[in-house]
Amino acid sequence: MANQPFKEPFVGKYDGVTPATMLGVGQISDGLNVRKVSPLGGWKVRKGCTMHNQTPLESSAAIKSLHQYTNPKQSDYHFIAQVNSKLYNSSGDPPTASGAGFGTDMGLTVGTTPGFSCVVGEHWIYADGSGVPIIWGGNTPYVFACLYYDNSADIYRDISREVTDGDNNNTATVTLAASDKLYIVINEIAESVTLNLGSSVNNNVVTVTLKSWQAGAWSDRSAADGTASGGASLAVDGSITWTRSSSDTMRMIGGSIMGYVYELSFSGLLDAVEIISIKCSVDPTNITNKWNGQFDYVAGARFYDQSSGEYDEGFGKVTNEATSLYIDMSDATTSDFLYLKTYAPATAFYLGIATDYVNDANAQIDNIEHWGGDAWVAGTGIVDRTLDDTPDSSFNQTGMVSWDGTRDSAKMSLLEGDPIPGYWYRISWDASLASDVRLYFAAYATFPKALPAYKGCVEFKNRLILWGDPEFPNRLRFSAENRPDCFSGGDSGYTTPVGGADEILCAVKFYNELFVFKENSIFLLEGEDPRTLGALLVSNTVGLASPNTVRVAEVGTPGAHADEPLSVCLWQDTDGVYYSDGRKPRKISMPVDHFFNTEYTTAIPAASIKTRQAFVDQMNNEYHLLLPTSELVFNYATDEWYPPWEREVDLVTGLLLRGTSGDNRYHTYGASGAGLIFRLENDATDKATSNADVAISHKIKTRAISSEQEISTSPDFSFTLRKVWAELKTRAAGNITTKTFKNMATSGTTQSSPSAMSMVKSGYSVTTPRLTMSIEGCNYFQVEFSLGTADQEMEIRKMQYELDVRGSIGA
Repeated sequence: MANQPFKEPFVGKYDGVTPATMLGVGQISDGLNVRKVSPLGGWKVRKGCTMHNQTPLESSAAIKSLHQYTNPKQSDYHFIAQVNSKLYNSSGDPPTASGAGFGTDMGLTVGTTPGFSCVVGEHWIYADGSGVPIIWGGNTPYVFACLYYDNSADIYRDISREVTDGDNNNTATVTLAASDKLYIVINEIAESVTLNLGSSVNNNVVTVTLKSWQAGAWSDRSAADGTASGGASLAVDGSITWTRSSSDTMRMIGGSIMGYVYELSFSGLLDAVEIISIKCSVDPTNITNKWNGQFDYVAGARFYDQSSGEYDEGFGKVTNEATSLYIDMSDATTSDFLYLKTYAPATAFYLGIATDYVNDANAQIDNIEHWGGDAWVAGTGIVDRTLDDTPDSSFNQTGMVSWDGTRDSAKMSLLEGDPIPGYWYRISWDASLASDVRLYFAAYATFPKALPAYKGCVEFKNRLILWGDPEFPNRLRFSAENRPDCFSGGDSGYTTPVGGADEILCAVKFYNELFVFKENSIFLLEGEDPRTLGALLVSNTVGLASPNTVRVAEVGTPGAHADEPLSVCLWQDTDGVYYSDGRKPRKISMPVDHFFNTEYTTAIPAASIKTRQAFVDQMNNEYHLLLPTSELVFNYATDEWYPPWEREVDLVTGLLLRGTSGDNRYHTYGASGAGLIFRLENDATDKATSNADVAISHKIKTRAISSEQEISTSPDFSFTLRKVWAELKTRAAGNITTKTFKNMATSGTTQSSPSAMSMVKSGYSVTTPRLTMSIEGCNYFQVEFSLGTADQEMEIRKMQYELDVRGSIGA
């Protein structure tokens, strides 16, 4: 029979599990460090990397996770690495390398488990299960609120929006006398505020004093005034700086604002000052939980009349907001008490005093006590806004009475005649009240209990969502809207239980829903209000093995749904890799099942299954699953796996990010177990730990080819392999190593006659070199094309071969 030519276009997929003799035309059975040229086929070497830091972090400790944060209002850019229970901030903003060292220690102690992060509003949030989640606003975030107190009118004027909206045309103009105050509210303990002033500034010689709230009183911080010029404060743009004090505590201001409040007072009258913006400097720190500004009705109310020895019921009188119903406190003596019950520990009461029925006697609230379990415990730092202007008369006007809730040790208890437990508080006064005093309304602000440790976080519906709650492990906890530091009040709380009592391991945003993963089940949470999210069961047999492998690919994948390509969520379970488009999970790892199935020696060790990580390369539509010594790469746009990748330095974590301003492209970064971070897809070589170039060895190996191109009922005839051609992209230099494998031999024979396949063909973009040979007695053959020279890259599109087919079956 005459020699017959055949063509093998590399248009198929890689399959490392199916026997090579059963693969179809164009498929490959093995390979290394290659990816598809295009969705239509061909194979080319992956790209290499460059070092971001040449000196390993923390004495070559393992990098646990990478994060990128850009403040959406300030645009300050941060590339962050978790290593050796610390967070480091890179000195070089990607794609710019940081140089020898990586950057600076952010001054935090974190865990050794890879962390999660997200951005809510201006703030970056980080959680890894080791402690209270961390919050940071970057270099100079806007302050949370700003009010100035007009002493002459005894009123707080809120200018928060004007100084935080970023609009230079929407400004606040204030005229401050010596008796007035400027109050700046910041989310966490601060060390400076920066004022950007408009055309109107102060020219009077006036100095500023900045105080913080400590132990229930204002405390001078001895601040340095960078806004002063010629002895006049608020004369120029600048910063007021001080030494950060861990003794600063939160307080209420302006009726419904809670935070770390800094008081600015002035030695004399200022000219009218136009303020464009106020920003601050705050170190990254654990979130301090705060109240959201929404009052709740009290859960109970009693007035104790000592003269009669009775508790007068008043709950219905102070919770309907009608002035016709009220608790009568007329002529109340120092032996009488007002008792209020709450559903949660409180830090303030809002008391409604009926107009024309106020206390004008010289009598002030002297104590607010809570029941501590065996005795009444006095509160401290009382701030009474029901006082008159004098001020010597409490209950003179509707207002808030607050105290230092950080020392609150309230315990739930019962009061005589009340069958429902609650937190009881009693209010007393230092002299008898006036003859006609009516309390018609009472509400409370919850005391923000300190947050416990959480294992992970995600932004959803402008809220911070946390998982890993020690009390409710099967629920997600959500913050108030646009307030990632606020988990106290009616706008925050917990979702309903998700599935059984087993803990939630991870949650990610998917379209307008949340994918929620447990070890043995998966749910999709749908809805607008986190309190009423509906949990749709996606699977009760597939779960999540490695929380840090969950990634969402916002590119259509053809295998997810028959009607249209959809975005998918990908993750690793114990038995392989799955993805879902929100309907049902689909196992996609069968072509690489030898890394998961324990029948194979290449299976991932059991001890490392739950510590795997993954990242997405959006430029190349790839999902990268990092194994202990290799990398599995799935193209979610073409629904196929590539042969394994092996890098000179194994990666333990990776990250997709956008470059800093002026670049804005997508980049992928990876980090090693020895303190080094690399910019991936950025060179023709890998890097050794010494930063030396290392060639990327790459190859493909064809299916086992018989005399029949297609698998059919036709017999496989014995044949002689005569010639092999390869269609290659031309290069300036480089020869391909070509090996043939007869009848599924485990070792191959290098072919180089008349010479090794060259990629060089001047003036052309494609070359088709030929090899001649005479391999007799073949039932099957495979060809392996490989290259392992630095800065040389193989790109192969198809192979042709010539057979001399014998007229007999077998060799």
